[in-house]
Amino acid sequence: KSLSFTIKRPLSLAAAMVTAGGISLKEIDPRTMASRLVKGLYFCGEVIDIDADTGGFNLQAAVSTGFVAGESAAAFVAQG
Repeated sequence: KSLSFTIKRPLSLAAAMVTAGGISLKEIDPRTMASRLVKGLYFCGEVIDIDADTGGFNLQAAVSTGFVAGESAAAFVAQG
């Protein structure tokens, strides 16, 4: 398969935003990324209501919240 295209110019930062909105931070325990409303439910990345200019901030937020949510979910499952 082949797909080629020519990049003419980058878009503005406003056009680069992928996601805004999501699960309210008030509904999430930041220490575990667990839902305050549903036991055993964890959130990470762009489903959370945090956003900023694309790039480093969003990538760091996705990786950090993903790590915390994953570790916390694994601990929850291990508890039985």
